[in-house]
Amino acid sequence: MSDAQDFNQVTKGFFQEVELGASYPPFSAFREHFGFVPSIFRCQSLLPRLIEAEAGLAAAIHFPVRALSCRQKERLLLPLAAAHRNGYWVAAHYQLLCLLGEPEERLDQLVSDYRQADLSSADMGLLEFALNLGTNGPFITRKDIGNVQSQGWSNEIILETILITAWSSLLSCLSTGLGASPDFEVAPIPGTAQLNPQPGGVDQAGERIGPYLDAPDLQTSQFGPFEFFREHLGFIPNLLRAQSARPDVIEAETEAFRLVMLTDDHLSRLQKELILLVVSAANRNACCVAVHSEILRTLGVLPDVADKIAQEHRSAGLDEADEALLDFVLKLASEPSEFGARDFASLRIYGFTDEQVLESVVVTSFANFLNTLEFGLGAKADFVLRWEPSPISEKVSNLPVPDVRHTGQGYAGDPDNETVVRVQNGDLDAFEALINRHSRRVYRTLLATLGNQEEARDAMQDTFLKAFQHLGDFQGRSRFSTWLVSIASNTGLQLLRERKRVQSLDDDGVETDEGFRPRQIRAWSDNPEQLCSKAELRALVEEHVMKLPIKYRVVVMLRDIEQVSIEEAAVALGLGIQALKSRHLRGRLMLREALTPHFAAAAAGGAA
Repeated sequence: MSDAQDFNQVTKGFFQEVELGASYPPFSAFREHFGFVPSIFRCQSLLPRLIEAEAGLAAAIHFPVRALSCRQKERLLLPLAAAHRNGYWVAAHYQLLCLLGEPEERLDQLVSDYRQADLSSADMGLLEFALNLGTNGPFITRKDIGNVQSQGWSNEIILETILITAWSSLLSCLSTGLGASPDFEVAPIPGTAQLNPQPGGVDQAGERIGPYLDAPDLQTSQFGPFEFFREHLGFIPNLLRAQSARPDVIEAETEAFRLVMLTDDHLSRLQKELILLVVSAANRNACCVAVHSEILRTLGVLPDVADKIAQEHRSAGLDEADEALLDFVLKLASEPSEFGARDFASLRIYGFTDEQVLESVVVTSFANFLNTLEFGLGAKADFVLRWEPSPISEKVSNLPVPDVRHTGQGYAGDPDNETVVRVQNGDLDAFEALINRHSRRVYRTLLATLGNQEEARDAMQDTFLKAFQHLGDFQGRSRFSTWLVSIASNTGLQLLRERKRVQSLDDDGVETDEGFRPRQIRAWSDNPEQLCSKAELRALVEEHVMKLPIKYRVVVMLRDIEQVSIEEAAVALGLGIQALKSRHLRGRLMLREALTPHFAAAAAGGAA
């Protein structure tokens, strides 16, 4: 039994279900089409806007009868689900085709070996195109489109087939990432016949130059979605222009983009674009990599850095929390058969909430949808293709080699190594020593974050409880104290987010000098320690530290009061080194300005 299956038996999914009511419009739409509400959508009830985005796509792509009938769509979706080895959707599409009157013998053949199914040569050609696109998208060329056209299929039908295939990619990724409990009994999926095209490339005939399908012009002044993207991105993606024969689909995709991407209440916009970038790179989609690299540039990420992230995100200087997030989504996108409940542990260590993890699953699924569309449509590149996928190998993957589990040879020089190993080996009393050793630093981190002593004490207990629960997953890639402060920082930040009044600490961009400018520039002509006792000085400094804005307060507290190194503080707070240095400098300038009247006045009085 797989990890995911074992987890499902207990939880019926990886996320808590919230009651949205029987009259919730998306659920009503699903019930009308399927006859029930698939658990894959109920699993996302923590964030209803995600369900609404998917319901809009389903209403434009899956539900209506346009170029393809419902039966034709399900005949494509069933073998696609089997090719993805996705038991959830194999069971669902099998059941839906049964209700549509499809013979079970044909359904079994579509699952086990589609070539044996009783289909016309034209239907077989359309199905093979969909399977080729769904499993080998990077190798689709204009020639593949020509082959389908030569069998009598219209551009309208081919476009709808591409949309259905992209929708299947989204659904398969989504059900895996959510751990959705199957709505019907899942039978074993036998080995299916695989398509193995030869790696292609741009040749003189322009086989990979698109777009592959003719698309009518849509006037931007008369079409809202195009104006929407011009306003929010500064350009109209060619991927949308290539679908202009279906304005209703473009409208649904635009609304999905708004609901999934243009929100900042859980994952930041930057984190979402990083996910789209690395998943597109893992899928070998250079055009989508170029688009998301450009969007990241507008968010403050230099093009060279984006290239490094696309090539190997662990060598790009990201903070550990974002590295863990990208590890998570890459495994979901690239190795779904190996994905399960244990993959959530690393995100819990870094304090990611259920809502943030849920968003990461949906953004990954959305990336697969967009990548498949681009492969099938051959949309023109919006920007210069700076990044190129590495040569094809037996197993294409952007995932790093898994780290060896911590065995006591932890972070060099960490004084906690021995105690941590004792706790991991079952010595629970040793954990008390870790609490005593680090409680002051954890408390001060939380106090700097929350600004309230009582809340800091409560959060400190929560921090140590989380650390104890996840200590078995601690692999010693950083100091234990750094890992602990990271948990404390994320715990405090989550409490602030829940109060809806926080200036985010998630921004890891380089600070500019805009905003604060020091005004009190008088020199402290005497040593401040000569003007007051050390105890008085410490109390005065700490009083004014607590008055700093949170993003500077935490950094100054860790660096100057707790004497945490730059590297450790950066890791603990999930910031880049340069961003931390910039915040530290500005925090010190603010603190110096606040203290100047005290020491300058004291010095002047003493001189008089």
